[in-house]
Formats: sequence, C-alpha cells, structure tokens
Amino acid sequence: MKHKTWLRVLAMLLLLGIFPAINILADPFGVFGDPIFHWYSYNETNNPRAAKAAWLEDHHQEFDSYVIGSSCAASYRMEELNEYLDASFYNLFVYGSDAKDYRDHAFYLLENYTVKNLVLNLNFNEANSYDTGADDIHYWMHPLADGGSKALFYLRYAFCSTQYAIDKISASFRDTDLPQVFDVFDAATGCYDKRVRDVEKIGDPEVYQAAHGADFQYYSPPDFAQLPYLDQCLQVVADIRDLCREKGVSLTVICSPTYISQLEAYGGEALDRYRAALAQVVDFWDFSCTSLSYDSRYFYDASHFRNAVGSMVLAEIFGNDEVYRPEDFGTYVTAENCGAYLDKPAASAPDPADYTAEVPVLMYHHFSETETGDIVVRPETFALHMQTLRDAGYQAVTVQEMIDYVYDGAPLPDKPVCITMDDGYLSNYQTALPILEEYGMKATVFAIGSSVGHDRFYKDTDHPLTPHFGYDEAREMQDSGVIDFQSHTYDMHQWAPFETGDVIRASALPLEGESEAGYAEALFADMERYEQERRRELGAGFQALAYPGGYYDDLTEVLIHQAGIPVTFSIRTDARNVLVRGLPQSLYALCRWNATERTTPQDLLAMVSGS
Repeated sequence: MKHKTWLRVLAMLLLLGIFPAINILADPFGVFGDPIFHWYSYNETNNPRAAKAAWLEDHHQEFDSYVIGSSCAASYRMEELNEYLDASFYNLFVYGSDAKDYRDHAFYLLENYTVKNLVLNLNFNEANSYDTGADDIHYWMHPLADGGSKALFYLRYAFCSTQYAIDKISASFRDTDLPQVFDVFDAATGCYDKRVRDVEKIGDPEVYQAAHGADFQYYSPPDFAQLPYLDQCLQVVADIRDLCREKGVSLTVICSPTYISQLEAYGGEALDRYRAALAQVVDFWDFSCTSLSYDSRYFYDASHFRNAVGSMVLAEIFGNDEVYRPEDFGTYVTAENCGAYLDKPAASAPDPADYTAEVPVLMYHHFSETETGDIVVRPETFALHMQTLRDAGYQAVTVQEMIDYVYDGAPLPDKPVCITMDDGYLSNYQTALPILEEYGMKATVFAIGSSVGHDRFYKDTDHPLTPHFGYDEAREMQDSGVIDFQSHTYDMHQWAPFETGDVIRASALPLEGESEAGYAEALFADMERYEQERRRELGAGFQALAYPGGYYDDLTEVLIHQAGIPVTFSIRTDARNVLVRGLPQSLYALCRWNATERTTPQDLLAMVSGS
C-alpha cells in the first residue's frame, strides 16, 4: 500500500514538473525568453504587456525612444519617427489599457532605460476607466513595469493551463509570413502587422462598408460622456510630463484621429471639457475630430485609424509637406490658444468630390485589320472608342497623375479615364499611338519584359510570335508623353506550350507547393531584373504593374508594394476605382474593364460611367 502511495506521489510530482516545463519551453506569453520558438509576434498577441516588457529586457539597448498608449497608437510607423527625430523608436502600446498603464510604462522606461523621446498617444477613453486591473492572463502587467511580485508573476505563467502552450505549438505548424489571428504584431517595432489589411480593396465605399460596416459601430455605456476618471487621467499626464522634464526627455502628446461614431458617443460638450482640461496640463497635438473622422476608409474600425493616417499625423507634427493631409488636419493646442480653438466650429462631413475621384480603367491588347481573336481590336474600332470618350468629355490620365492625386492631392480632370494595353504588342506603337495622338488621349502599356523586342519568335524558340515592340519604340512612346511603359512582370506571363524549362510561371501567383521564401525570392528577382532593364533603357524604374491574367493574392500584393511599386492593376470588375487622397491602398489592384472588338460606343460609355 505504501508502495502504491509513493508511486502516486511520484506521479503527481512528475506531472507538477511536466506542466510548468511545457509552459516554460513553449512560453506562449514570452515571459521566459521563448527558448525554442523565439516567436514574439505570437507572444505579444497573447499579452503585449508581458511579452513586450520581456522582449525589451533583451533589446532595450537598440532603442532610445518610445511610443506609449492604447492600441490606437499602433498606427505610427517607427521608421518615420526615427527619420523625423533621428532616433530609434519602439512602440510599447498595449490593448485594453488605461492611464494607469501609461504611467507604469512611462516610469518603467524613464527610470530604467536611456530615453530621448517619448510619444504619449491619448484617446478619450482614458477618462472612462482607471486602474481596472486584470484577472485575465492576457492582460497581466509585467512586474518590470508595475513593480509587482516577480515570483508570483512567473509562477502564474509557469502553472497556467498547458492549453496555451499546445495552442502555440499547433499554430507554429500553420504559421505563414503574413499575419494571422495568432500573430498580429511586428515584434521588431512593437506595432501591429497590418500588411494584409493594407492591401484590401478600400476605394469603393460600398465595397468597404459591405466588408467592414459592422466594425464601425461604437457601443458605449449610458454614462460614457461623464468622463468619471478625467482627474486621474490628467494626473497621470502631469506625472509623465514632470518626469520627462526631470530626465531631459522630449515629450510629444497626441490626441489621435477618432472615428465619428466614437466622437458621437461622447458628445461635443464632453470632448471640449477633456481638451480644455488637458491643455492646462500639457501642450498637445489634437487630431481627434477632423474631416477624416467622417470617412471609414481612413480607419480599420471604429477605434483604430489606418497607418496612412498615422503618417499624416507625423507629417503635420514635423512639417513634412510631401505627405498629403486635409487642411483641417491637426492643431497644436496650448493653454493660451485652447479657448479660441474650442470656439471654432467643429469639423463636418466633407464633400467626397473634394478628396476622392473615380477613375475607370479600360483594357486593350492587340490591334489589327487582318487578325481576329478575343484580344484583337481593329484600328477603326479603337479610333471610334477614343472619339467616343473624347466627345463625352473624358480625359485620359497617366499612372503618375493618379499617384500625384493620392499622394500629393494634385487635381485630376472632372471625368478621368485610364486606358491600358497589356503584353507589349508592336501594334501599340504602330496603330494605337497615332490614334491616341489624334484624339488627345494617353495610355499605359504593360509589357512583358522577356518579350520586349521579339518581333518574330517566342523568346529563343522557333515558335511564331505576334510582334512585340522593342526599347527604341518604347523610348519614342515614353518621350511622346502619350504612352507610358509599365510592367507586366519580366517573365511571369509564360505560355506553357512554348516553354522548355522545368518551372513554368503563367502568372505572378506562387506555384503549387512553393515555399513562401522561394516564391518571394523568385518574384523579387523577376522584378529586379526588369527594374534594372527599364532604368538602363528608359532612365527610371517602374511605378505600376498589371498582374498577368489578373491573378494575385494577398502575399503577391504585399510583396509587390514592399518592392516599391505604388500601383497595381487586376482584371476584376467587382468594384469602382475610387481614388482617395492620402490612402495609397486606393491605388491597389485597380479594376479594369476589357474593351473588345464587340464593345459598342454605348457599351464603352456604360463601362466608364459604371451604369
């Protein structure tokens, strides 16, 4: 009997040792150094308070400046702050936080690390809760920050449910380069990884609302506008201000851009009371209520503004006129000017015509009197199309003009249209160019790099090829200002029956079974080869890419824009191309309508008018 009892005790001791060992080794919250996975994007998603503090213990020497605040502070790009302030920033925002958390983080940083700059991002929610604490393991503060018991902290994580460790191990087999629900952070900067959200279709407001409309409803308790913890919030700001002064740290306070549904939940009186009281404590930048507040496309949801808007905030603060923002965007508020500022009329919903432009895009390929086919248009038909557009008041715009509209706020004509041609056929030069010149139109041709200059055969084979123009013709078209030369990839639009190699890429999509790393390497190599060729032949790199066959996915879009291409074109027809000033995403995967030999003038006008 005693023997069995000792076996039971031994088994219990073994279990007691196994469970914490699993939690420590898998370390799903990143508090034990994550010895196996080194996966802090996962750990921070589970609990950014604990994981970020633990990560900084090993990496704080890499930084000299910090952002603190709630999750709406995630949209400031650290590389931009680094450039503006010649600093090395880390974003220590955490979700579900209140002003007590801000104070704990600020004092922890200022008392323990070298800090040059501190950016404190405020919303109005800080006045509605204070020191709420958290029994949930996903919200525990690290004792480095709040001074709690280290022993108790580590014991709680060591003996928490092993399901957290199992979930992390399971997720590791499903991990991809792009963020998923279990790893939404960029560990190196502390920001959210918004690469997927930032390549979604955003221009057409109806499409965006259909996808995310419910995310913009803001729910609040009945006493929301009472701001019961305003005094505590202001005291925290004062404490941070005073310690920054004592330590010689530059403090920037920002009231962040806020969506209209949240502003309405508070009401104007409460918001003015908050601003007036804050101005007596510290000078601050107020971006909370501007014309952007009325358009959901500038936000991910009711509580989070887009990274592009974060770039506008920093541009306004640091006087960068190269970044577009509306005229009413941002005011530096002090105790002296606050009264006059609050007396101004509140921002109202802007006219969409003031900051958006719909640009339909037409797609052509080859022009011929004698050939037939789905992609062949007779010269007289193309001329009739151009005449129809001109007579209806449409003016053709270039890719550069579209970029200038979105990035710089430059004007577009009242009825813009973008005319495109795919593949790079010689007929674009011989036939389309003079017709475009005759009717005062412009176009963009997306040429396949490996086919440029091939006027008889497909690459280095004996397969006959419809002639493609060469760089002499490309230079003439480019110099004319009538036809722009852009990318259809260098060699990712292959015709399988004519290919001789083992790897055939008919589109820019990953091949079946191809690793993400291998795909990225192949895509970047293709782009780099074509980019260098264009620079050598035409003096500048590419600004746009049309996807071969129209095929792309989120990873393709992320990589293309990561490589520096600001505009991409698809062959989708499920949305309007609405360009939005200040939102680069409105230039992504633009829809195109295929104009064929069968397209009548009436059909053409219906395409471009969206009717």
